[in-house]
Amino acid sequence: MQKIKRTDKILCVCEGGNSRSVALAWLFKKHLGMDAISIGTRDNSVDTLEMLYNWADHIILTDKKMKVPEHLNGKVRVYDVGPDRYFQGFRDSLIDKFLDYIEKDEIEN
Repeated sequence: MQKIKRTDKILCVCEGGNSRSVALAWLFKKHLGMDAISIGTRDNSVDTLEMLYNWADHIILTDKKMKVPEHLNGKVRVYDVGPDRYFQGFRDSLIDKFLDYIEKDEIEN
């Protein structure tokens, strides 16, 4: 798996695109100054998802049960925070879990 560089484009993915992926994209953008967007798989078309998957250098899924098309597996990381039980803003427990994953990834400058 390729290391994440600060110049890479990050796609943060969850089911609804309202909580987990938004919090993760916020961390990449605001705390690391990276190009990151969030998306939910439930309410977007296959064409939209495919376009964003192709845009991204790295695709980060927020739940180990999520899947992307097999040809993209080389771009995929899983920051498994489980199903969406955080839907009330950025909970400290969610942010802490994501920060642990980001720290383990050792993002390069």
